[in-house]
Amino acid sequence: MHRHAGLALLAFALGACQTTTVGQAPASTPSLLPLFGPVIGAEVIGGRVEDRAGVVWLLAGGNAMVRVDLDARRARRIPLQLGPADQCWGLAQLEDGSMWSLKGRRALVRLEEDGRIAREIPLPSAHLGLFASGDLLLYQRADFTSPAPALLAGSPGDPDPHPWSGVTTRSFDGLARASAAALNMVSCGISRADERACWFPDEAAVALIDRSGRTRRLELSGLDVVPAAVLLTSENPPRPVRDAYIDETGGLLVLGSGKRPPGEPDQPGGWLLARYGSAGQSIGMTALSEPARLILRASSQRAVLLTSAGMIVEVHP
Repeated sequence: MHRHAGLALLAFALGACQTTTVGQAPASTPSLLPLFGPVIGAEVIGGRVEDRAGVVWLLAGGNAMVRVDLDARRARRIPLQLGPADQCWGLAQLEDGSMWSLKGRRALVRLEEDGRIAREIPLPSAHLGLFASGDLLLYQRADFTSPAPALLAGSPGDPDPHPWSGVTTRSFDGLARASAAALNMVSCGISRADERACWFPDEAAVALIDRSGRTRRLELSGLDVVPAAVLLTSENPPRPVRDAYIDETGGLLVLGSGKRPPGEPDQPGGWLLARYGSAGQSIGMTALSEPARLILRASSQRAVLLTSAGMIVEVHP
């Protein structure tokens, strides 16, 4: 993220001068069962979707997609057919199976599974993020004035997308515009239920949003919260929510930075898995034996994770 011109905000160098912890300590440190890999290197993951067949697609380094078939236990890297100075950010898949990304910050592109650019649509302003809900793309524009709707929904090429969800950007008095934009960046996770979780980088909370945009907020206990004022000084910040996954029952699994064990190197990823019920009640905390970057699949019994080393592993919290 911090390597791409205009995408430095996406890394936003969140810092770790001090933390505030809410809730209990993790109860266990189960071993991680390696399944296969490595599937990706230390490059930035700029987006992730799960298609209708359950295959996970990762946008890697801004110039490639990685197709991860969890059932077949194999992965394939597909270079994007971009110009030498071009990079993509964000990955979204519509109901019809089409995949979309942002080229730079001012163009929407449709990606084919072989890496070709099938369509390119200029955007009227710079954008920070791209997601999807049903047959609508969800845009996060960079030119907002807080408070404002964080996400706008529209079909590809729609010149006037409409506000979507109850998530609104926040004002940060005393911070430069770029810093405030970084703290207002929205991330959204994978869901197997009617709602999906979206969150800001500095909050121990998620917004659960259904396909219509109806939104409810869950405050999450047990996660380390780094004050917003000091979230702009480190390349590997201790974020409360690094990833979130909703399983078929509506249960929420959250990957948080947690506590890095003494002596372990500082590397991207989180050391804590936290499970919550659909109403936000804490069910349990699990410390990981190595850091993870993403939750790729989850149920009440297990979770499949992408580790910082690029391995696909299974854990039984």
